[in-house]
Amino acid sequence: MLNMESEGVTPPYMELAPVKFQLKLPEFHNDPNLKEQLMNGIKQGNMAPYYKEVCKDLGWTFDQKLYDDMTVALNKRMAELEKENETSGIDEEDQVGRVWLAKLEYLLSVGDQEAARALAMSKLEDKTTAKTHRIDAVFALFRIAYFHGCDIKGMSVAIEKATELIEGQGDWSSRNKLKAYEGVWSFSIRDYARAARLFVDVVPTFESYELAHFGTIIKYTVLSCMIALPRCELKKKLMQAGVTAQALHSQFTDLKEYFLSLYDGRYADFFGALANVETLMKKDPLLHPHYRHYVQEMRVRAYKQILQAYRSLSLDYMAQSFGVTPEFIEAEVAKLAATGRLQCKIDSVARSVVTSVHLSDEAMRLKDTSDLDMDRSMLYKSTVKGGDILLNRLKKLARVMDF
Repeated sequence: MLNMESEGVTPPYMELAPVKFQLKLPEFHNDPNLKEQLMNGIKQGNMAPYYKEVCKDLGWTFDQKLYDDMTVALNKRMAELEKENETSGIDEEDQVGRVWLAKLEYLLSVGDQEAARALAMSKLEDKTTAKTHRIDAVFALFRIAYFHGCDIKGMSVAIEKATELIEGQGDWSSRNKLKAYEGVWSFSIRDYARAARLFVDVVPTFESYELAHFGTIIKYTVLSCMIALPRCELKKKLMQAGVTAQALHSQFTDLKEYFLSLYDGRYADFFGALANVETLMKKDPLLHPHYRHYVQEMRVRAYKQILQAYRSLSLDYMAQSFGVTPEFIEAEVAKLAATGRLQCKIDSVARSVVTSVHLSDEAMRLKDTSDLDMDRSMLYKSTVKGGDILLNRLKKLARVMDF
């Protein structure tokens, strides 16, 4: 069985962003368990800057004493890092790199985004800094944007700079990390196909635990593949790919059911699994802005899959297949057909959905019938005209002949 915990460790502070985000949602605004989880994480990490941000964003009462105590502990740790710099006996270049990276990671861990961004930018823009350290700096800039509200603009800038640094000159590890970061960014801008391709590539060799837990990457992989890949590729990419398949079988059975219910054509089960996916996406700061669009697109995909196997399908049967009412299916399909998302029409008399194949055949039959009627009309006119000509000639002949 795949043990996620043994694969790598994600910094505890990265787990707090989704908790804070959920507390901003109306349904979780006063959830005591989430509040306790967030405050425990803040206190354990002495996250004074993040505490101030949380109080401002969530409207909490600011505890000055708690803030001051955490600030003292924060400053003490920063002083210790400076002291380690002075007493270290390693090579000067490695020493400088190790110390500023340690400072940067600590600033990230306490949620001081301004100080962390300033330090990372200074190293990124310093051409004398080793390229590996500049790459570390640009990845840190991405994590700042990702952690503090999933800032798409900040993530986009970081991906652009990382690509410039790594393409053509980066080592394998940097390229591999870039796939994970770029996959997250691609999902944030709804480039699902690109996200799916990147996540499928990176899952077997995933090592970007500083960005996200491996389970989070599995979740993003399944969601992006389900909406982007054709049905013929889904099973190969999800259920026949070693690491992903093992994760779905052992720890993500809900996502496994989400995939298999659509793949096997169990549409009522799929709608239930899709409802669970919608709930999951609502709680994720990266996925939340896209959950309505995603759910609608997946419903369209399911409708297309069932309709492509039939020339016509009764509304009652379709409603039963999806576990909803005929009225819901009729309204949903009619709306999607009117906007061109589904190539079909509703036959209200027969209470059925007529697919594009049938519509095409009907149009061809009508065309053939029209052509036949036109041919008959032309033949009739030609016969009448020919008869008139013949009669005129016979009259002329009669005048000149002497009987």
